[in-house]
Amino acid sequence: MLRHSYVPSSFHYGFVKPILKNKHGDNTSIDMYRGITLTPVISKLFEAILLVMYENSLYSNPLQFGFKNNASCSHALLGFTEAIQYYTKRGNKVFCAFLDASKAFDKVLLNGLLAKLINRNVPLPLVRVLYNSFRGLSCSDVWNSLIGSPFHVRCGVRQGGSLTFVICYIC
Repeated sequence: MLRHSYVPSSFHYGFVKPILKNKHGDNTSIDMYRGITLTPVISKLFEAILLVMYENSLYSNPLQFGFKNNASCSHALLGFTEAIQYYTKRGNKVFCAFLDASKAFDKVLLNGLLAKLINRNVPLPLVRVLYNSFRGLSCSDVWNSLIGSPFHVRCGVRQGGSLTFVICYIC
């Protein structure tokens, strides 16, 4: 598959399952759900193999704490509070900005993502396989055991794949 940049057509299809964000919220509101794409197990295995094969190329900034082994939000908060205490004790003003990237996966532009991977010198066989994995995605919604009509995904990448998380967060 790597040699020919081939991805089976079944890897392009998934079922979007809405997951309730907060079980104590209003479950009749569409904003209370996050869509997670369920994909074939064999495609998840392929992603796991790619992650192992290219782990040296898929590294992130050491100051990033999300979606990494041995790092969590608690680590980020500790570093943040320590930095604030350091500078305020010395009489400096501290300014900060927060970014809500809650819908980032829905807004990822494929060409921009691939350009960033190329600029980071990610091996071209991986970039080509990713291109062929992400283009031509189609999904069907699943609700109460009913499957909707397939639709083409024109923007964004699937949530739920381990490779998707790594690729999006290193860029």
